[in-house]
Amino acid sequence: MSVLRNIALPLALTAVLLGGCDKKFADDSKVLATVNGEKITEKDFENYLQLRQNQQEPIADKEKERKLVVDELIDRVVLAQHGSALGYEKESDVYFRLKRVRENVLAQEVIRKSFTQTPVTDDDVKKRFETEIEKTNKNEYKTRHILVKSEEDAQDVAKKLKSGSGFEQLAKTRSTDAETAKRGGDLGWVSQGTGFVPEFFNTLMTLQKGQVSDPVKSEFGWHVIKVDDIRPLKLPTFEEFMTDPRAPASLRRRIQEERLQDMLKELKTKAKIVTTTSS
Repeated sequence: MSVLRNIALPLALTAVLLGGCDKKFADDSKVLATVNGEKITEKDFENYLQLRQNQQEPIADKEKERKLVVDELIDRVVLAQHGSALGYEKESDVYFRLKRVRENVLAQEVIRKSFTQTPVTDDDVKKRFETEIEKTNKNEYKTRHILVKSEEDAQDVAKKLKSGSGFEQLAKTRSTDAETAKRGGDLGWVSQGTGFVPEFFNTLMTLQKGQVSDPVKSEFGWHVIKVDDIRPLKLPTFEEFMTDPRAPASLRRRIQEERLQDMLKELKTKAKIVTTTSS
């Protein structure tokens, strides 16, 4: 197996030997080898093996794998010592890469421990689900739109609609949304959380069946929106929600992310942070 391949492993793995040693940690595990007096221990082996197996398939022959891993550790220590002796740690690029590795390892450990020590429970998921259901608009809307580039174009479309022009025909000839233009601007049944920008859906909720909106601006351009029909939205029960193979996991991740952002906000509030402006 190529030595180069196993030296040039991803960033997380390089932390094992490059800047990853904390001299305050008391490693009293069995010494497997020494390189110029530097110990390679059983805990070094276990840690490196775990990281290695995240990148490569384990070897079935465990004795062969053990010898290979120890040999790789020796190779890495020899190269790291040589790089240190050559003064590479003092080079700007190397220094900052090592600094980023240390930050990455510590930050990831804070996140990992935060998630394991305060896990998101099913009760947390249920409370959030109920809150989200309460906030969800209870209708869905059969919707059409005409999308144009400028406010002037949108006002012209609105004027033509008020004077009696048909919405579907105008959508076919004026809308820049080529896919829906072919269908007379038809977007099908639309509900909250189905990917529409807030400006669009917020306007949609104010319309009655058959009503056409004033021009609405979004990041895509200017819309003129029509509601063809409105019906109650069928919302899932919590039990139905939990049977979905993806939805509960997605909601757990959202709760975790919010907790992480709250923790980060609190830490930054307590930290003494000074920034300087460029001259």
